[in-house]
Amino acid sequence: MDKFSWRNVIKMSEVFKIGIVRGKGGVGKTSITASLGYLAKNDPDIKGVILLDCDVDAPNLALLFKPKGDISVKDLYTCFKAQFLEEKCVHCKKCIDEKYCEFNALNWNDENQVPVIDNLSCEGCGACAYLCPEKAFSIETVKSGVIKSYTTINDIPLIYGETILGATTSGKTVSDCKNFAEKVNETVSAQLAIIDGPPGIGCPVIATISGLDYILAIVEPTPSALHDVIRVIGVANQFQIPFGIIVNKADLESEFQDKFKQYILETNYDIIGRIPFDFSVAQSISNAQPVVEYAPNSKASTAIKEIYENIKNKILNV
Repeated sequence: MDKFSWRNVIKMSEVFKIGIVRGKGGVGKTSITASLGYLAKNDPDIKGVILLDCDVDAPNLALLFKPKGDISVKDLYTCFKAQFLEEKCVHCKKCIDEKYCEFNALNWNDENQVPVIDNLSCEGCGACAYLCPEKAFSIETVKSGVIKSYTTINDIPLIYGETILGATTSGKTVSDCKNFAEKVNETVSAQLAIIDGPPGIGCPVIATISGLDYILAIVEPTPSALHDVIRVIGVANQFQIPFGIIVNKADLESEFQDKFKQYILETNYDIIGRIPFDFSVAQSISNAQPVVEYAPNSKASTAIKEIYENIKNKILNV
């Protein structure tokens, strides 16, 4: 099969992009992403897969895939920060007294009689540069993060971004990662991209799901997980991107189980699969492997393999 499709809809791009998201952290999204990527790589029906970690504030997909060779690093300069030009300062202290900075990023050094910029608090808004009569501030681009890429020992191209502490451009970093992946795919010619998305519904999530062909929402049968995945589904609906739900730790004993099952029945959302609680998952993480590689016959692996087959049948039409 040369191109993928979704329920007989003509493909709009050469690579079919599946994003795996969740409303809150700790629901097993990265472990599931890794296992699906491993299965796709070893599936003769799938002609190439790329893994992309867009959780740029806390990327950890790489923890489950050891590099085969060197790791390539590309610096990103998408963040703006204020710079103090001491030679232009006349020590008037207007920047402090008149509160140029709404983010409290300007402090006063009494010993040297100059302002000091707190780079972690600075949003790069440019107010200080605009308001200072002596033009003792400028706004400059600074390093905001990196994109790392390598080929795993499983021969899977893996790309992920890392945001530097204090940078405020996580959404832009996600977009840069996706653009970088497009260029990588010009060389490897993968037909499937599996994207590990960030939590929540903020800018990084919006940047992640933009342009996707399908979304897998991971949820656990707990109040907080359900509440947050509902918000994610709302974003998916806004973008009019088809989605399915994977229930992780589906056999979790909880008073909330009945309410959770009722919600699924009422919404009639597409359930792609259910994964039972399994200690093999934690053990596979400790061993830095996807669970389907570490313990292929475990309960979790069996369920993930069924989910993978559902994805092929329902989404990719393979």
